[in-house]
Amino acid sequence: MRLVRYSRRHEPAALARMGVFVGHDVIADLRAGYALYLVEEAENPKGRDLAAIYMPPYLAQFLHVGEPAWLALADAYTYLAGLADSAPDTAGLNGEALFLPATDCRLYVPVRPSKLIAVGRNYPEYTRAPGRQAGSVPAGFIKTTSALTGAGRDIVRPTGVAQLDCETELAVVIGKKCKNVAEEEACGVIAGYTIVNDITARDVAVVERQGGHLFLAKTHDTFCPMGPWLTTRDEIPDPMHLALRTRVNGELRQSGNTKDMIWPIAKLVAYFSQMTLMPGDVIATGSPGGGGLANPAWYLQAGDVIESEVEGIGVLKNAVVDEPRA
Repeated sequence: MRLVRYSRRHEPAALARMGVFVGHDVIADLRAGYALYLVEEAENPKGRDLAAIYMPPYLAQFLHVGEPAWLALADAYTYLAGLADSAPDTAGLNGEALFLPATDCRLYVPVRPSKLIAVGRNYPEYTRAPGRQAGSVPAGFIKTTSALTGAGRDIVRPTGVAQLDCETELAVVIGKKCKNVAEEEACGVIAGYTIVNDITARDVAVVERQGGHLFLAKTHDTFCPMGPWLTTRDEIPDPMHLALRTRVNGELRQSGNTKDMIWPIAKLVAYFSQMTLMPGDVIATGSPGGGGLANPAWYLQAGDVIESEVEGIGVLKNAVVDEPRA
């Protein structure tokens, strides 16, 4: 399943809700659809109340509910997929549209994590750059949640930044609270996968590294596009064999495969779960070489359109704009 947080294009963000793709390009309203299923099919008079619990507005809330929410999702998806084929004009209990074309929807960040862990130096191509050798443990850092932005939103290049770079990464979404997870059990704590575009101001990073740290170069507003949806774990049977590509204005800038990770997903989950991981937490697993580090002419400019593609998930698309001058 592909789970999204969405609204109609003209609706305010406060009305954004959880949805699921039924078919290639139709999004179904999960709360309204599950409420209809419970009342009309299961003859449960408390359907509205139960749907509000099991299909909340945020995916992290859904994950916190745990196994009962996943069981409810299975029922809702089966019901809605059948209804989309047989009666696509069906309305919800309050008269709301159950199904909308994806082109009529605005997509938001699929999950807002309590922490977003990014991994550097996790592909051999990347570690060939001077001073970027792999260490004895994964090179993790935090990207702030204020850096998150969704599919189709603009990436803002801050005033004074000349070397803006992008990196496509497979992102792991944690599905349950966990700590000290064994490698062989890592798959069981994963809810699904999405795409992260790790935006970096390389010139700011050079200055910050002189002070022994890296922070603003990675965490300016809009420096972490994520989406366009969460693809559930069952849809990606082998996340360690997925192609990754980055295109800018249609030109290929990065190409790699997750099989080349130095620290595979199971090892990353095991390592970072030395601290408690919460439902909805995200681990961005690193990026193959390329981009501005490979060719300075590839640093991003206003007007550039970036497509971050991960096999089996889809394409995350964002444009670059310059920060308005004060």
